[in-house]
Amino acid sequence: MFMKKPHFVLSLIGVAVVAFMLGSLTTHEGYAVDDIYQKIGLFSQVLKLVDANYVEKVDPGELIYGAIDGMLRSLDPHSNFLSKESFTQMSEDFSGQFSGIGIEFDIINEYLTVIAVIEGSPSEEVGLRPGDRITKINGESSIGIKEDEVRAKLRGEKGTKVLVTIEREGESDPVNLTITRNRVPIRSIKAAFMLDTQTGYIQLRRFAKTTSQDLEDALNKLEGQGMKRLVLDLRQNSGGYLDQAVEVTNKFINGGKVIVSTRGRTRTSNQEYVATESAAHPPYPLIVLIDHQTASASEIVAGAIQDWDRGLIVGTRSFGKGLVQSLFTEPYLRDGSALKLTTAKYYTPSGRLIQREYKGKNWRDYIDEAFEDGDEPLNRTGENTPAEADSAQNAPTFKTRNLGRTVYGGGGIMPDVTVKSPKRAYPFASKLRGRAFFEFATHYAATHRDLKKDFTTFLTSFVVDDEMLKGFKDQMKKQGVTFTENDFQADADYVKLQLKRAIASNLWGEEEGYKVAVRGDVQLQEGLKLFTTHSLLVNAK
Repeated sequence: MFMKKPHFVLSLIGVAVVAFMLGSLTTHEGYAVDDIYQKIGLFSQVLKLVDANYVEKVDPGELIYGAIDGMLRSLDPHSNFLSKESFTQMSEDFSGQFSGIGIEFDIINEYLTVIAVIEGSPSEEVGLRPGDRITKINGESSIGIKEDEVRAKLRGEKGTKVLVTIEREGESDPVNLTITRNRVPIRSIKAAFMLDTQTGYIQLRRFAKTTSQDLEDALNKLEGQGMKRLVLDLRQNSGGYLDQAVEVTNKFINGGKVIVSTRGRTRTSNQEYVATESAAHPPYPLIVLIDHQTASASEIVAGAIQDWDRGLIVGTRSFGKGLVQSLFTEPYLRDGSALKLTTAKYYTPSGRLIQREYKGKNWRDYIDEAFEDGDEPLNRTGENTPAEADSAQNAPTFKTRNLGRTVYGGGGIMPDVTVKSPKRAYPFASKLRGRAFFEFATHYAATHRDLKKDFTTFLTSFVVDDEMLKGFKDQMKKQGVTFTENDFQADADYVKLQLKRAIASNLWGEEEGYKVAVRGDVQLQEGLKLFTTHSLLVNAK
């Protein structure tokens, strides 16, 4: 990038940075412009010395990027610099769609393996299946391929074609498939189905550009199937677009109520986002599941629902990511890169700051702290009381907007009812490598395709028997996993559930896999009981 005439170019970099900084800083009082000029001059001098004298030849462009990263790390954990490639990938992940063949994949033992086929995608049209191993792309071997290479080779312009060669369990010869690339939706909703005749379940995994519409479609589908109450699962949802969080919340909260507010240094950073006056959906009883990986936009949704007493928050305290990042691209940055810079903070309707404290902590400690359980008010009865705040390490208290219930600040969203996932030893499961259940299910499904005739029968009647468990143990032993019989038996229920789920996903798709998984989901099953026992839900109208 900066290889020609390095000293001359590096000097220009220093001058350009100084000019930019001076142009910005002279508009603010209190900054010592001469001091800033001096420090940037020092940076330019160090850069030139490194370029001229470091023991190995270095790319000045990488040094500049590294310096930017270091500068941003001194601010907060969520401001970061994105290279052109990273920014392109991020844009695709949250765009709601891209052009490609429509698979979820993993590299297993150096083989590009299809994990899931997206419904309605080009791959589904040609009959690609979970478990298929893509050995060639356009005639070139893909064994040992890297993830970024997969995206580069399989994604492309709509209407273009790609030839893949696959190995399939049960097929003796490789199969060649020509796939015509098309627009592929990026799914915000991983599952939406009825748990029983009146309870709907929706798992929302991200807030992309199409999330609000995806949720609208899911709600309409379930309401058409007789849904009278809903479980909205925001566990492991790391967030996304603010406007989508507002629109999602607005499906449950109306009447011009505040959903979230942002506060920052500049006038434009101070905003209130309010719900529309009218309701689009009935005010049915609502449970929102959260965990330590629930962050950012998903915390906005959970916080607003809790603060307006619209639904019950169940699970464990959320991550606590309440910093607003503004995205600076062109014309500020002209090489295709992007700057995600924190410009404000999120506050719930009751005034709680969502962001956890981060100052004085390194990145590892900041992340690990979110998974500590000691600061949650343990709640087994379903009603928080002031006394329980002691276990929250004297977290500040707030009142909900409708009923005046006590809720807790201090970062993240604390649940109304704490239900922790059981901490099991998993002496056998902890030794599993990669996608062990997936690999077993691929082989089993290939030799039992007759099961696909009736999922309902499979869900209610199929049992993972001793013969299957023996086969799974043999597979593990062949892969070098050592374990005792006692270890295996301690995890037998977990293994049976995961094997059944993996087989369902292989034969019917991910949603059917979730229908199996929810039966062993402790947080969900405990949460369902609250529909008939918790006053907030019993009295919901």
